[in-house]
Order: sequence, then structure tokens, then C-alpha cells
Amino acid sequence: MKEAPLKVAVVFEIFLPVVNGIVTSGVNLAENLRALGQEVIFLVPDTGEFREPSLGGVPVYRIPSLPSRSYPGMRYVLPWNRAVGEILTRERVQVLHITGPWFLTMAAVRAARNRGIPVVHTFHTMVHEADYLLYMVRFRRLVPLVRRLGWRFYGWYIARCAAHTAPSALACRVLARQFPHSRPRQISNGVEGALFRREVPSREEVRRRYPWFGEQTVLFVGRLGREKSLEVLIRAAGVLRGRPGLEGFRLVLVGQGPEGEGCRDLVKALGLEGVVHLPGYLPHGELLSSGLLHRARVFATASTTENQPMTVIEAICCGVPVVVPDVAGIRELVEENGLRVAPGDPRALAGALEALCTDQDLHSRASRAALAMARRFDGAAVARQMLELYRQVLRTERGASLAPERPGRYTSRYDGKNDGKNGQRRDDEDTDRSCNF
Repeated sequence: MKEAPLKVAVVFEIFLPVVNGIVTSGVNLAENLRALGQEVIFLVPDTGEFREPSLGGVPVYRIPSLPSRSYPGMRYVLPWNRAVGEILTRERVQVLHITGPWFLTMAAVRAARNRGIPVVHTFHTMVHEADYLLYMVRFRRLVPLVRRLGWRFYGWYIARCAAHTAPSALACRVLARQFPHSRPRQISNGVEGALFRREVPSREEVRRRYPWFGEQTVLFVGRLGREKSLEVLIRAAGVLRGRPGLEGFRLVLVGQGPEGEGCRDLVKALGLEGVVHLPGYLPHGELLSSGLLHRARVFATASTTENQPMTVIEAICCGVPVVVPDVAGIRELVEENGLRVAPGDPRALAGALEALCTDQDLHSRASRAALAMARRFDGAAVARQMLELYRQVLRTERGASLAPERPGRYTSRYDGKNDGKNGQRRDDEDTDRSCNF
């Protein structure tokens, strides 16, 4: 017998016009759930900028909020906001899906539990990493203390969820280590494959629109923040400047953020104005239709704080070889479709970029492997996995048997022993792909 459609509320702590991996993957999930006949609503903080009543057919409920300095784009919402509960009741929401721990999420979780609505949590951001915590505290020596407090704060949410997911094996292990009863399941971020198979401008057309675009363009797309290690990318470009066979080499950093001015200053200081370009932010649709991503020679990131970055997945879906640091989490996305390099090493990164820019056989093999890998991230398949989890939670006495035995007394097992240098993840965290704890 066909099961009745569900109504799911997805909570975002950051929303449009800010675009990040959580927003992109969450919107894709909602679109594919709707294609499967389900109903979805969004709960988002009201920034005064996004005013549309819906997005792609999904109603958007904006909750009054105030600016927060804790992290760019984050907002304060009263944790006891009554409007959230009224929306859940009026919309007859059956499952609440949260995407990050902050105060709108706290209000939504409180309201859901008061109404017997089970909560599903996705662990998207490696919030324990030093580069993220330094947005909250300015002194690195305070990071261990803030990390311990942060895990305890996160534990409040973990204790009140019926099920947990994470897009990468690493994130599953991190969550299970801190909260042993959470039993996270790996469900990948999804993308809409058709968006990447569309006809795009030729390389010549891209060059006419963007004169700095060349045959050997290396692209980065993302927030220009300290956690992205952009200095490593820029210094790698400096290593490659003027090398024989790399006359067409360009590094293009698409995005905006607090480190944008610092990046421009570094480019100028190194004399790389003709090699490194920062065109600013491009809306997602414009980025995909422009041909910049599809026609890039390589997609590269130096970030060591990633979980399962959507920008890397999108490059893979375009058949673009990728270069990433060889650290737990992001290395799960690179097999034969690119190269992994020592983290924080501009010369190692430069060597990998040079290889993919000059070795056509290597580039062709990596491109074919990327297109083959793209099938793993099919948004419809991801939505089916998530829908089955929602139904499982509802079947299991509204999620009660999947929740921790003593809600409200859920604490982290963090002891500091699993940290790498300066709070960076250790490579040995990625020894096992299994994460169904």
C-alpha cells in the first residue's frame, strides 16, 4: 500500500542571500522530496534581505532575528520564540530536520518536542575545528576551552534528536566519538545532476566574457574565510608563475567573505595581479550557466576543515579534476578523479596543479573518473534515503526508541586527546569508511 506523503520542516541558521553548502544541499533535498510527493517548508532567520514567500515551491517562514558576531551570517533568534511552534502546528509538520546548532534551531527543537514531532539532525559543519572557533574567540589559546563548551552545547541538540546523519564518514566518526549513543548514518549531500549536464558556453565564449579566463584556469569557489586556507592557494600560484608550459595558468577565487581584502593584499604583495583574479560573488545559477566551472582546467581547495564540500561535489559533477589536501573528510571525494597533497604546503599544491595543467593524459583520466563518481551524489537517490529515515523515525514510536535513553543528560566524551596540532583533524581519523554505529 502506498504510504501517505509526509510534511517536513527544514531549519536553516543561515539562508539566502548567503549561499553555502548547507543551503545548497538543503534546497536540493527539499526539491527532490517534493518530486517524490512529499511536502516541505523552510524555517529561516529573517535578515530583511530574502523576501520571497517561497523558494522553488517550498514555503519559507522567516523568523525575526538579530545580527550575531559569532560567525558571518549567523543570527540570534529567541529560543522560546512562539511563532515557530505556531507554524509547526498550523502546517501539521510531522518531522523536523535541523542542519546546525544555534538559536533558531533551539526554538524549533523545543517546539517540536512539545508537539511530539521527532527531530532528525544532519551534522554538516566541523564546528570543533580551530578555524571556525576563532570566529568566536580571537585568541587561539582559548580554543580548547571553547571547544569543550561547544561540544556540551551541541549535546543539548543531540539529546533531543531521534536520528542523526552526516554526509561524510569522517563526520560520522567525529559525532559518534563525541556522542557514543548518536549512531549517525552516512547520507551524502545531493546535487541535481541535470544542472551539470546542461549545455554551457564554449571555452572561447567564456574567455570573451571573462578576459582573464585561460586554458589552464584553476578555480576555487567558496566563502573567502580563514578556514579556507586561501593563502596556500595564492602562494601556490606564486610558485607556478612564469614556469614553462604554464603561460595560460590563472587562479580564480570566486566568492566573498571576511578574508577577501586580505587575499587581494597578498596578491598585490606577491605581484600576482595578472595571475590571480578575484571576481567576487556569483549567484549559483549564474556560476553554473557561465561555463566557469565546467570549463575550468582544475578545481582546487586548500581547506583542511571540510566535511563534504558541495563545491567539490559540483566540480566532480562537471567532470573537472580536483586537487585537495590529503586530510580526513575531504579525501573521501578524491580517488582517480584528482590529486591529494600535503596540507598547508604551497609547493606540494603547486606540483599537483602543474601536473593536471600540463599532463593531458592524467587530466583526461581524472575527468572521466569524476564523471563516473558523480552518480554517487544523485539528489533523487539521496532524498529517497532521507525519506526512508524519516519514515523509520515515525514508525519507531515517533522516534522514541532511536533517541538517547535520558534526554537532557547527554554529555560529550570530549577529552582533548583526539585533537591534532592546533585543533586540526588527524589523518588517522579516516581509516574506516563504515559509519553505521
